[in-house]
Amino acid sequence: MYFKVSMRTNPATGVYSGYYRIVESYRNCDGRVCHRTFLNAGYLDELTTDQLNLIKKILTSKVNNHGSTLFELPYTDDAKVSSLVDKFYGRMVAEKRIDVLVEKKPSKSGKDIQAIDINSIRNKDVREIGAEWMSYQAIGQLQIASFLERQGWSHDDIKLAKAISSADPFIRHRS
Repeated sequence: MYFKVSMRTNPATGVYSGYYRIVESYRNCDGRVCHRTFLNAGYLDELTTDQLNLIKKILTSKVNNHGSTLFELPYTDDAKVSSLVDKFYGRMVAEKRIDVLVEKKPSKSGKDIQAIDINSIRNKDVREIGAEWMSYQAIGQLQIASFLERQGWSHDDIKLAKAISSADPFIRHRS
């Protein structure tokens, strides 16, 4: 995440200044770089560049770890930065801009039963590695190519073996 600024006239003060948004960059399915706005932060003229960078760093860490105690979040003594981080994070959760686990009161029976409407589940940010890429990485880490080279395989045969072993399983069974 980072702050994206656009210059405009602040209606409250009449001064031409920066209007800040908290934004994330990502690549879409076509490989084009796109930006997703998490939050319109507003006019932050009273903050320095160092304070903005610290807010960005803490917010990014907090969103990526959302409450996990496994990783320690960056810390600051600056009360203004801390209050803005809490404010922005709270707004992102309240406006459902980020996915976080909301604590639920236990039921009377002590069981954790939750109803889910399958038709309401949407996720636009699905990412997967893919079995083919993982196979290719494993081949590289195990140094299979150098092993086959030592066994006397030709360069073309090694490339073919790497391609077939990393390809879709249906391709291997068709031949």
